[in-house]
Amino acid sequence: MLPGERSDLIWQGYLPVENSPQLWNPKSGLVFNSNNTPFQASEAADNLKPADFSASMGLQTNMTNRAWRALETYGADRALTDARFRAHKYDVAFSDRSSVMAMVREVLAVDPKGDADLAEAQRILRAWNKQADRANRGAALAALMSQPILFAHSNGDPAPTPIDSLRAAIKTLKTHFGRLDPEWGQINRIRRGKVDLPIDGAADTFRSVWGKPQKDGTTTADGGDTFVMFVTWDKAGALRSESIHQFGAATLDAASPHYADQTPLFVAMKTKPVRFTEDQLKGHIKVDYRPGER
Repeated sequence: MLPGERSDLIWQGYLPVENSPQLWNPKSGLVFNSNNTPFQASEAADNLKPADFSASMGLQTNMTNRAWRALETYGADRALTDARFRAHKYDVAFSDRSSVMAMVREVLAVDPKGDADLAEAQRILRAWNKQADRANRGAALAALMSQPILFAHSNGDPAPTPIDSLRAAIKTLKTHFGRLDPEWGQINRIRRGKVDLPIDGAADTFRSVWGKPQKDGTTTADGGDTFVMFVTWDKAGALRSESIHQFGAATLDAASPHYADQTPLFVAMKTKPVRFTEDQLKGHIKVDYRPGER
């Protein structure tokens, strides 16, 4: 804290761009950011050093689960292919180093003291494989416990304790699903118009799906993965691109056939080609017109 009546303490101008954290062409070939510290954005030998930057810059120091998984997938893959690159993008695992797994370990250490529901929840979490795929029967407890805490932290709000959040998750699952281990896809949904589909992923998995709680005990995807694009260049410089949107090209017109036509592909973790040239577009054009024409 500094006195507020001294004009000599007021910063003047802006920090030059060249003084901000930057990582150019690391030898490892790996650069990533998943809302994590800039000091862990590549392999260890290539990372920036905190000592080279003033603490007054207030640079982020924490790692998200997505950042840990980026290191554990892309960072550990020494034979990266196009197929494996895409598979890593849709990773739905939680790292042992993540805050979510720290929460799981915390609630597993609690003495249930005769609470049968808590003991059953602990049994499920102890057997959980740390994945958040749609068919997973351990993900519901872990995600419903951790997501309110992650939301609170990201918003700067007071967060419940993991055990209190777990008890709330137990109540939700018993009330709406009659069991503590329903398939995660029963709860984790993406909804758009008449489309209502189960979806893989959870808050802070690399396949990121932040669910907004609903009155029926489900969650509706409200953040995380949205537009995804894969771009490759071959040795001759030829460009190839594929993309997907979580809904469709008509973001506001609910009557359009493109309001939610990409959602099934998005859920299936698939993409569509991005066509750049007239030759690529041949056979795929439905309407050809000039703006303003009927």
